[in-house]
Amino acid sequence: MRSKDYDKIGIIYAAALRLIHADGIAGLTMAKIAKVSGMATGTLYIYFKNKEDLINALYRKLENESLERFLEGYSKDMPFREALKQVWMNYLKHRIEHHEASVFLEQYYRSPYITTQHKRIAEQMKSPVHQLIARGKEEGVVRRDADEQILFLAMLGFIRELADEHVDGVYVLDNNKIDKAFQLSWDMLTG
Repeated sequence: MRSKDYDKIGIIYAAALRLIHADGIAGLTMAKIAKVSGMATGTLYIYFKNKEDLINALYRKLENESLERFLEGYSKDMPFREALKQVWMNYLKHRIEHHEASVFLEQYYRSPYITTQHKRIAEQMKSPVHQLIARGKEEGVVRRDADEQILFLAMLGFIRELADEHVDGVYVLDNNKIDKAFQLSWDMLTG
């Protein structure tokens, strides 16, 4: 039995992300990953039992990395607006700088491959933002006529579209546009 070279796992993940971004999870095959990664198809099976095993492992890796990025520089002790802007900017930055990973996480969440445990973890990843919005309501800053989930989805959807349009070169963001976009999110949340 051949020994594993764990550096190859990163190469395999990068190839899988590139292919998923281009063709979606359904279009992903071990043969395509092997071709893009420059490895023999049989080599992939040293590291992963099958496509499902590979994408589940990739999801576990990316969910942990993503949560760290979403909360970078954030503290519960920050004033509400500053805390919200930090998390908002982190989501935008993550979606732009790690676009392939973000697209994969989104597709995986909606795919038949997601396990109940992974779905729970994905929901837990949203928890800090839900708590932040709830805090804003408690402080009387965030509008009370909409629940935390709808406010979260409206904010996240807006961030996702901004980032995707930027990555695609359709609407290129600069600091001024980002500040205005955050202000729109703020106005939506505070009513």
